[in-house]
Amino acid sequence: MFDNYPQGATNEAKKALQHKADNGSDCGTNVGWNRAKQLANREALNEQDVKDIHSFLSRAAVYNTGKFFDEDGKEVCGTIMFSAWGGEPMVDWAARMAAKIQQQNNNIMEKNMEKRVCEIRMEGTEENKRTVEGYAAVFEKQSEDLGGFRETIQRGAFKDAIANSDVRALFNHDANMILARNTSGTLRLEEDNIGLKYSFEAPQTQMGNDLLEMIKRGDINQSSFGFTVEEDSWDDGNGYMVRTIKKIKRLFDVSAVTYPAYPDASVALRSMLKEKEETTDLNGEIRNKIVRAAIMKHA
Repeated sequence: MFDNYPQGATNEAKKALQHKADNGSDCGTNVGWNRAKQLANREALNEQDVKDIHSFLSRAAVYNTGKFFDEDGKEVCGTIMFSAWGGEPMVDWAARMAAKIQQQNNNIMEKNMEKRVCEIRMEGTEENKRTVEGYAAVFEKQSEDLGGFRETIQRGAFKDAIANSDVRALFNHDANMILARNTSGTLRLEEDNIGLKYSFEAPQTQMGNDLLEMIKRGDINQSSFGFTVEEDSWDDGNGYMVRTIKKIKRLFDVSAVTYPAYPDASVALRSMLKEKEETTDLNGEIRNKIVRAAIMKHA
């Protein structure tokens, strides 16, 4: 909760409320006037409040003239409601807090997001074309050792995630190096009998041109995807645990990558530990040994 917003914002809200009381203002909505009461009474704000205030003030600033009445004596609703939401004293504070909230949410997302590299070659088409296509994941193929466990992806695991996720094509999972996006229609995603297939036309940007050149040279020939899991299961293998991903909860990106590594197995390890705590079987001693080894490897 946030209760450290500027006193000046409270003063602006009180000024707007006093204007309404004195003049019976027809400006604004119940939402706006309730916000004014919240600020005037110094009530704590939640994250959504802060984001809404930042969004409103960033849009409404252009309508703020600094005066509640114009030269003809008519109300300037833009100024009145700008004050009702905290006015100028609130602008910078709301922007800083909204950015802080976003960064915290990004950190949480990054902490919970897993990344895997697929050993399927990514190919550009004929030399005069700019299509990049490949598989970000393949079904029912056991991965390499991910640090005490191996992994397979069940057919159909991506179906809902493809339909419901805002997915970017990136380079090395870097959000600053965007190549395409499914919500804009520039990134195409589908499940086929092999796995998660994607394709896009490399943009006419420095990154897009560089990627095509690196593919043609053979410097880049692998791809990866960032995701969170909705449903999985764990089984004992021959001296290691096997994780089966049954359903992807959210697909964040598909990326052309430089290194065939597995950057983040920690989320899966947490899942494996939870499975260990909830499951009792005859191989408990073996399972404990595997889990301890995995923890030590990622300590």
